[in-house]
Amino acid sequence: MVENIKSFTQPISKLVELNTQHFDTLMQAQKKAAEDYRALVQQRIQSASDIKDPVALASFVTDQMALAQSNYEKMVGNSRTMFEAMTGYNAEVIQLFQESTAQLKEEIKKETSLKTKK
Repeated sequence: MVENIKSFTQPISKLVELNTQHFDTLMQAQKKAAEDYRALVQQRIQSASDIKDPVALASFVTDQMALAQSNYEKMVGNSRTMFEAMTGYNAEVIQLFQESTAQLKEEIKKETSLKTKK
């Protein structure tokens, strides 16, 4: 049995911490997106309720088209940011598993060596 269990479990502890940080970041990003969308909807509802004539309606529709394009660009940017975060996260998880495996192999090698010397 591996005697130095702490060195083996250290990467696992790092993984738990990494997961916590990663999911906190994702939750904060989603929360901000929801808050921004809610504020936008409230603003657009107020704007629509103020429309009094066809010229103003045409202007409102034009503004909505520009807003839709802007929101699409934000969505693409957010998706890119999330993809980059997931890629970095994945690399860190792989590294932690590699470290854990290397540490376990080293501990097994040490124990095997000690047992053969006895």
